[in-house]
Amino acid sequence: MEKSMEDSFREELLVKREADKHDKSVLLTKTEYCSLLEELKGAGSAKSETPRQYYILGRYEILQCGDVEKLIRKRNTNDDEPIYFTHIDDMFDIVKRGHISTGHGGRDRMKQFFKKYANVTRDAVELYKSLCVEC
Repeated sequence: MEKSMEDSFREELLVKREADKHDKSVLLTKTEYCSLLEELKGAGSAKSETPRQYYILGRYEILQCGDVEKLIRKRNTNDDEPIYFTHIDDMFDIVKRGHISTGHGGRDRMKQFFKKYANVTRDAVELYKSLCVEC
């Protein structure tokens, strides 16, 4: 059975993530994403912060969207637009949406769409474009 475009995309991103591990890759697995959310909740209620909790509180915050919690980049004020973090499992759908909404645009045309995501990488966008059958 032939792999789907989505499976190929995820596998390539996981390979890229492993290759970048020494560089602290911004690509998060779903487990890491959920773990960060839980760590962030715990850090906010800790009496004394560890260096890791201090780091997490300075970098991330949780945005409540109905009953869904989203990990976003720490904002200066609540009026600032949220910049979302995503995990590899959701990245395919996000990049696909950006690619199709720009009329199968390339990396530069999609750049504006991805400004609201902190960790959708150029590699992920180029990987999707290379797998796109219509392109």
